[in-house]
Amino acid sequence: MYALDSALSRCFAVPVRARTPRPLRLDPELGDGELVRRARRGDRWAEEALYHRHVRDVTRVALRLLSRSTDAEDVVQDAFVLALRDLAQLEDGNAFRSWLLKITVHQVHRKFRRRKLLRTLGLDRGEDDAALPLQVDPRAGPEVHVALREVERLLATLPTRSRIAWVLRHVEGYGLDEVARACNCSRATIKRAVVEASRVLEEYVSHDHWRDDDQE
Repeated sequence: MYALDSALSRCFAVPVRARTPRPLRLDPELGDGELVRRARRGDRWAEEALYHRHVRDVTRVALRLLSRSTDAEDVVQDAFVLALRDLAQLEDGNAFRSWLLKITVHQVHRKFRRRKLLRTLGLDRGEDDAALPLQVDPRAGPEVHVALREVERLLATLPTRSRIAWVLRHVEGYGLDEVARACNCSRATIKRAVVEASRVLEEYVSHDHWRDDDQE
């Protein structure tokens, strides 16, 4: 999967254009642990600071996984509401980022389950207006868009866990341990899920549909 990994890192060089508020000016020395401590005492500024520090990452992950802007916006809102409401459950305030990712992934799972139900009932009217081909670097060539459409189609055939694990690992670049924590399962389980997804994509890549220019 090296060719695909390299191509993805180039394709998504430009951040997702998320509708996020103008960030606060935060002292980089003021870590999440201190902000969480203040937020637990009811400091609204600290809550807002946590939101502004992490909202772009959460929005990007939600868009990458769900491919729908409306669903992603719901997930972002729900994830922060739940995270700030349940701060008392977070033992280590410095782990806020990974904890927030775990909550985000859980909300994504809920969206996928609801989408599956609506699709079964013939009531899914959602539009994939943020699919992977629509999120790439504008400088990417047409062949990249064609390849990403096929990747998107193949990912849609996978179990939800495998799709989420693969996108977090190979599109977002999280380590296996981070992905395992986000998905609330063991490292071995996540590794199997990523391998399962990679096998589905392997034939497409091996047939030279998506070549790594560095290896030509």
